[in-house]
Amino acid sequence: MNKLRVLVFGNAPFDLRAITKGLMPFANVKEIAWQCKPLRILSRYIYLKVFYRVIEIFYRCLIIFKEICMFHADVILVQYIFCYGLIGAIAAKLSRRPCVVQVIGSDLKIVPLSRLGRIIICLTFKITSGVICVSKDLQNIAKKLGARDTIVIPSPLDLSDFPEKSSRKKNNQIITVMKLSSIKGASYLIKAMTYIKEGNLIIIGDGPERKKLESLTFNLGLRDRVFFLGWIRHSRLWKHLQQSGIFVLPSLSEGCPRAILEAMACGLPIVATKVGGIPEIMTDGVNGFLVPPMNERAIAEAVKRILNDVDFQRNASKENKKLAKKFEFPVIGCQIYKYLKNFVKA
Repeated sequence: MNKLRVLVFGNAPFDLRAITKGLMPFANVKEIAWQCKPLRILSRYIYLKVFYRVIEIFYRCLIIFKEICMFHADVILVQYIFCYGLIGAIAAKLSRRPCVVQVIGSDLKIVPLSRLGRIIICLTFKITSGVICVSKDLQNIAKKLGARDTIVIPSPLDLSDFPEKSSRKKNNQIITVMKLSSIKGASYLIKAMTYIKEGNLIIIGDGPERKKLESLTFNLGLRDRVFFLGWIRHSRLWKHLQQSGIFVLPSLSEGCPRAILEAMACGLPIVATKVGGIPEIMTDGVNGFLVPPMNERAIAEAVKRILNDVDFQRNASKENKKLAKKFEFPVIGCQIYKYLKNFVKA
């Protein structure tokens, strides 16, 4: 029996790789990654910018259509609905193949705030065969925007470069991994450090808010306790996670954050905001604590509770390592494969 042939298309190479690895035992997979770059030069000329994007989308549709035909794909899986989903869906329609889109968070929570973004997303949902949502929260939003045949399958966790030897742990070291944008709420975590008298904070990631956050750190007198490491190699990320004692994610909006899953795999107790799909992968008081968004005092209190309770640290660590196994890419890949198979005629 011939294996299912799946063309995977999207903008995040690391996440696409995890999906590809998960599907490989069951299907022949071809992966195409493309990142839409901002048009800073044309930013003042809105009509020229729109015209350029339309031409670019049309060109990408032709490329994906060609890849579908050359690969003889049975089904197309597209990550991220805005633009990427539309490109994949149009190419799939032209080649008379089913197209399934995976939505991950910002593509349904931020993009629809603009009128054009909402129109494009609703149109894409109309011409796609199915939608994979990484959380129930996103599934509800997708349905309101017209998505049909939806399913909840979390993001896959790739542990292929997980180090065999664990690093020496510093129980009072707090760590977070995020893009430094306002939606991630890093400022509230930095402010929380003023209430936490022991321990340091490691911030891994970069983004448009970095200078502003570094200024905030300086103004609060936290330069010797809060450290910005920027983006680092994934293999080095594991080392920093294993060395830390607590992982904190103070986001204002989320889907199913891979950063939390990776922290769980390292056995870190979690402090995270009660937003999006986070409550679906965390149990308050069991593997960490859920706190309200935009509340530095609540973050600080949750962190201090963990720092002062060795038994909780031990139990939460054990629970998170066990829970992380449910998200590994072979498990998630099997779920995605079974869903994709529904759209392919025998």
